[in-house]
Amino acid sequence: MKKNIILFTIIVLIYSLSAQNDSTKVRKDRRVWIDFQMIQHIGLNQWSAANYVNDGLPRAMITEIRPTFNVYMARPYIGAFVDMGFGFIPAPKMKSLDLDKMPMPRNGTQYYLRELLYESGNIGTTTQFKMTLGFFGKIPINDRFSVMPYLGIGFLTMPQRKYEIILKEQGSNMQYRTEYIWNYSKATFRPVTPFYVSGRLNFKYKLSQKSSLLVGLEYMWFLSRIDFYGKYTNTFNANVQRSFYVEGEKMNMIGISIGISFM
Repeated sequence: MKKNIILFTIIVLIYSLSAQNDSTKVRKDRRVWIDFQMIQHIGLNQWSAANYVNDGLPRAMITEIRPTFNVYMARPYIGAFVDMGFGFIPAPKMKSLDLDKMPMPRNGTQYYLRELLYESGNIGTTTQFKMTLGFFGKIPINDRFSVMPYLGIGFLTMPQRKYEIILKEQGSNMQYRTEYIWNYSKATFRPVTPFYVSGRLNFKYKLSQKSSLLVGLEYMWFLSRIDFYGKYTNTFNANVQRSFYVEGEKMNMIGISIGISFM
């Protein structure tokens, strides 16, 4: 009888130590994990107050697919993250240059397109790179459900659109070499890469020991503006008749996401 009790005790101790080791292993595995999400971002405002600027830029929407790498810094409540995804941006409303919508060298004077010298930029849906890094927290509700707030800063690549044309004044010999540039930096003379601050709430429901369902809400506030530049140069004497710069608005977007988390 005593031998059986001793044997039973040894078996229980071995099982307990084994379970403790497995539990420790699970906790170790969960220090770093990856999320895969699809997000639909919708603009709360337009890129610019000028209609012709908005018509020439991509629509204020982003469909994003991204992996997010998470690591706990102070388990199980605080950590850091980085995500690198791709955003699909819809085509602009203005598929080709519409002179009826564009400003002219002189108000009240009629002009027509004499020659198209140069054009660049996509007029269809584009795929842009997007990256965010920051910190997250965990608010456990019960054994399966938790709320994960995220706060980060990131950037999104944005295409530039440009036209160089010759405008001819109606009923006159006057003509102008004209530039229209969407997404132009007055400081660097190059396209702007918009930076933003991002806040998220991921609602996480554990499906198994290694996977969880994610549903989230997001907000992005762009720190950079998407500006427009125009210039009219007299082709006979090379004098600049007029140049102007239209500063964009700071974009705000909200997003809804769904995905899965792998421990």
